[in-house]
Amino acid sequence: MKSPALESLASFPAFALSDLDESWSLTRRFDTKFLIPISAMDQFFRDSTTDFAVLEIEGQRSFSYRTTYFDSPDLLLYRDHAQKRKRRVKVRLRTYVESNRTRLEVKAKRGNGQTHKVIFEDVAQIGAAENQLIDNAISEVYPTARYNSIADTLVESAVTQFDRSTLISRGGSERITCDSFVVLSSNGKSFQLLPELVLVEVKSHERVSETVRQLRQLGFHSTSFSKYGAAIEATHDLRPRIHSATSLGRKLVARL
Repeated sequence: MKSPALESLASFPAFALSDLDESWSLTRRFDTKFLIPISAMDQFFRDSTTDFAVLEIEGQRSFSYRTTYFDSPDLLLYRDHAQKRKRRVKVRLRTYVESNRTRLEVKAKRGNGQTHKVIFEDVAQIGAAENQLIDNAISEVYPTARYNSIADTLVESAVTQFDRSTLISRGGSERITCDSFVVLSSNGKSFQLLPELVLVEVKSHERVSETVRQLRQLGFHSTSFSKYGAAIEATHDLRPRIHSATSLGRKLVARL
């Protein structure tokens, strides 16, 4: 059985995948990220009075993910993020390794900072039919000529792999993902996020949720860290960048 990187999760009650109904899917939400030492996040969960529960499937509370990102040959979707466009999109195939299930996701950042995700279940590859789904989804969330028929130009641009544990706050509208052992691959090279760090993402209907408020009060600063952006920046010499070269260097170890 795979053990979560965060030992504190063993103390929380479990919830089943079937419990993630529409109220917890949060396809429209605010996302806030933190890069926190695993030891500090364990202490946070041990001290927390929030009524958390942890996703458990067949006795496991940590699951392997593989995400394949797609972009135009000139990396338009990456560059829109690096140029700090408030409205931008990502296109990716996400594989849940243990269940061997893959879905297509079109993830858009709206001008108000809210994230909107369009999901197509049981899609394992991108072809002509999927290109139409992608173009339709982008037109729905971001109707602009900038992305007209972009799906036809998409190529595989990066792959990320990581272990994830998922929590919900049963008394509120938060979902928290904790990603560890993050490996970033692109352009024939691979790097790993420092293993003592966990990437925490709080997803909520609220711009500043209770967990975000508590983490900030403890002195943790939210981050714009992007696994896709870091994969591109660690393996390409590009400007502008989402992350500064020095901060990225501190958060990545040597090439694998």
